[in-house]
Amino acid sequence: MAARRAWSSTAVLVVTLCVTTFTISCTASGLAPFLLDIARDLGTDLAAVANLAAILTVTWSGLSMFAGALSDRIGRRPVLIGALLLMGTAGLGFSQAQSYLQAAAWQLLAGVGGGSYMGTVFATVSDRVEPARRGRALGWVITGQSLAFVLGVPLLTLVGAIGGWRLALATAGITALAASAVIALVVPGGAPVRSGGETRRLPLRRVLDRQVLTLLAASGMQRGCYVGMSIYLATYLLTAYELALGDLALPLMCVALGNLVGNNLGSHLTDRFGAGARMFAASAAATGLLGLPLFLWQPGLAASVALGFTYASTEAIGRPAMLTMLSRVPAEVRGLVLGLNVTANGFGWVSATVFGGWLVVTVGFGGLAIYLVSVGLLGALLGLAAAAAPASLPERSTR
Repeated sequence: MAARRAWSSTAVLVVTLCVTTFTISCTASGLAPFLLDIARDLGTDLAAVANLAAILTVTWSGLSMFAGALSDRIGRRPVLIGALLLMGTAGLGFSQAQSYLQAAAWQLLAGVGGGSYMGTVFATVSDRVEPARRGRALGWVITGQSLAFVLGVPLLTLVGAIGGWRLALATAGITALAASAVIALVVPGGAPVRSGGETRRLPLRRVLDRQVLTLLAASGMQRGCYVGMSIYLATYLLTAYELALGDLALPLMCVALGNLVGNNLGSHLTDRFGAGARMFAASAAATGLLGLPLFLWQPGLAASVALGFTYASTEAIGRPAMLTMLSRVPAEVRGLVLGLNVTANGFGWVSATVFGGWLVVTVGFGGLAIYLVSVGLLGALLGLAAAAAPASLPERSTR
């Protein structure tokens, strides 16, 4: 009975973190449907407003490792609450911005909030869930991210259609502020319990051993595969099939659903079979190879959307395994390691955005397909290398 109550409490925690992750991801991605309206109201152009997303990404990635390390020292709850407060305040502030510089400043603050949240939330789940169930628990948090794109952004678009982009962003900000109160009620306080009763800090060179660094590099490659598809697929479908902009909503939603399917499958495989680096490697390799038919073959819109769904599903299968592997470190450094994972993913975002865009402009979508294959296969090789690397810290294993 006591074990059942403990698991019930953990389940409430995991579901709560899934919902708050959905909230913070909606706040972060809420600009996407309103770029033209924001550019007009702030007296600037589309390219400048698009750079606001880059400001968010860079700040988000750079701050995550520091916030994760801070959560190792002072506890997860204050960092999560502070992150949601910052994100909510930034959303409200951006909704009232009257100039581009004001908007950029609020985006910087949003990046601090988002970066502080993501690594810490994965560490929070890992602290409270035993390894045998951790893949599914982490999968729930990833589901919150995915649902933000499938449901959250469309909902904000509806709000914006009624009251404009300022009302939409203000709504997202208020929701994030409310989520901080929920975190205060549900997430336990206190610093993480140290492994074996240790009180001394682990030296950084022991934390960032060969296995951890290899896993982080592999994770960045995987993120590059995802971003390369998600950013440029809409443009590809528009040009390949001469679609109108309004015709993209349903195809892109179908592709986004692939994230949910793959994440759910990967979570169960991770827990049921103890799948780790090798499953991640298979996922990364298959994802990269699927980039060839996705961007080089035009079999018809329905078939291309099915390929996009398969691509997204295959990529998502490896994500719970990667997070589970990175979580198998002592609790006193778990926030740092999972924060570094967000930072590594940021490099994947930037490289896919900048280099992938250059390839599309100079070579065409064939160049992007080759990029995806290269990144996917490199990620797979790094995953296999991580499986073979010795582990110097306790509580970590790969298969």
